[in-house]
Amino acid sequence: MFRGAIIGVGKIAQTGHLPAFRDSRISGRAEMIAGVDIDPGSRKLAAERFPGLRLYADIDEMLAKEEIDFIDICTSPASHHRLLEAAVARGMHILCEKPLAVSLEESEAALNLLLCRRQPPLVFMPCHQYRYSALWETMKAFIAGLPPGEGMFVQFNIFRTGADPGLLSAHEVWRLNEAVSGGGILADTGIHYLYLSLWMLGLPRAVTARTHRLAARKGNVEDTAAVVLEYENRLVQISLTWGADRRANSARVTCPSGSLSYDGKALTRTRGDMSELLPVPDAADKSHYVQLYVALLDEFLERLKTGRSGGPDLDEAYQSMRLLDACYTSARSGTTVKLEPAP
Repeated sequence: MFRGAIIGVGKIAQTGHLPAFRDSRISGRAEMIAGVDIDPGSRKLAAERFPGLRLYADIDEMLAKEEIDFIDICTSPASHHRLLEAAVARGMHILCEKPLAVSLEESEAALNLLLCRRQPPLVFMPCHQYRYSALWETMKAFIAGLPPGEGMFVQFNIFRTGADPGLLSAHEVWRLNEAVSGGGILADTGIHYLYLSLWMLGLPRAVTARTHRLAARKGNVEDTAAVVLEYENRLVQISLTWGADRRANSARVTCPSGSLSYDGKALTRTRGDMSELLPVPDAADKSHYVQLYVALLDEFLERLKTGRSGGPDLDEAYQSMRLLDACYTSARSGTTVKLEPAP
């Protein structure tokens, strides 16, 4: 039985990670025995909802008292690098929420830190849980099955009514503070669609992005972004906003061979006048969201058991940060940013 500690017991920990550890596929293989959070309100709620979780205000105190095999980092991005350093120094395996760090420079430092730790090898996995969704797995398979060289246009549209306030809405929304979050909706939500693009299509050759504050009244980050990723004969467009009147998601792949479209509820494959409805879970269903984390944890624990370090996942986390940095560079400069092949 692997023993874990969750660092940060805010909303994503209490609605995603901790419920996933209770799932029957996970509970017999790993136990979350401790949690750390500087906020007493978050600790109080975690104690009520997850009895038996030993809670601490300080990670050093927790590490001095508990024997831990892995940590699950659920804090804001600005704290990720310090926590990665602590885990590597103690030889603990790592799960880490997205994005990897608050900047590309910190991401490069994290990459070097994790690559230099060879004996014993550590397992690192970013929380890129969307890859385990039947929706995006179907889209990836559709793209992979296209004739080589066929042109293609991919669209992701993500509309929200505002930044997620977190567990305790009376608190300051950390997502609106660039020093803590690393950016606005691009860093918070857009990163999902950047790593999905990498997973489905690889690294693009160029990035163009524009960011705006269309509805924001607080904070110092963008609430709206438009991104174009250019490939040899394929184009990806990502549109995001926190300034919508309602929550909505949609996606589409269009090419001469046919199309795949998702309207937030149903996935449809078409070719000419023919169409087929494909079964996928409702992305808005919270139980489905927890199951994405269950699938992520299942793979993580299998790697702990077999000793596979998961180098491709570390690379994907870093390349996602390269794309995010290119988006912000493009938005600031008003230019298209060319990307060199992955180092």
